[in-house]
Amino acid sequence: MLHKLNRAGIMVTLLLMLGGCSIPATPIDMIKPPVSVSSLERDEVSQELMKLLPDQAQLIVPMQGEQGQDISFGDMDGDGINEALIVYEDSSTSGKALKAALFKQFDNSWRIVSEIKGFGYGLEYAGFPDINHDGRQELALGWSLGAAGNGLNIYELSNDQLELIQKKEYHGNLDLDN
Repeated sequence: MLHKLNRAGIMVTLLLMLGGCSIPATPIDMIKPPVSVSSLERDEVSQELMKLLPDQAQLIVPMQGEQGQDISFGDMDGDGINEALIVYEDSSTSGKALKAALFKQFDNSWRIVSEIKGFGYGLEYAGFPDINHDGRQELALGWSLGAAGNGLNIYELSNDQLELIQKKEYHGNLDLDN
């Protein structure tokens, strides 16, 4: 009798193992953050903008600012529709070059309206603060310069072209509120 029970136990164990049954996941393992509509829209916009960049472009995420945001949005021309900015490394030319592309939406499609060359080793900050308090956002790009510190470039949008209006060095975290 004991021999038959052992044999039945082994058979049940083998069936469970071969059947793919496993220890069920704990409730904490099954919890996932909700996917927001804005997140889905951002992913869709990101894919559309990436198609407009060179094939070898690698997006650069700023060290400061929103965590993991490779696209910055702001309304530089005051029309109520955000422009988009992507900073990327372009290795399609000889060597690697940092570049920033400003995108504008025309009839539900995006186009690059202005592109600038970056400098340094990486990107510390990318955002659209209103630096001069005129009610229109400027573009601020903070570049990593290595041991020399960081460099801040501030641009205005004029006739769909980014124009450098201020350039300065800074050390540590960037505080554009002061």
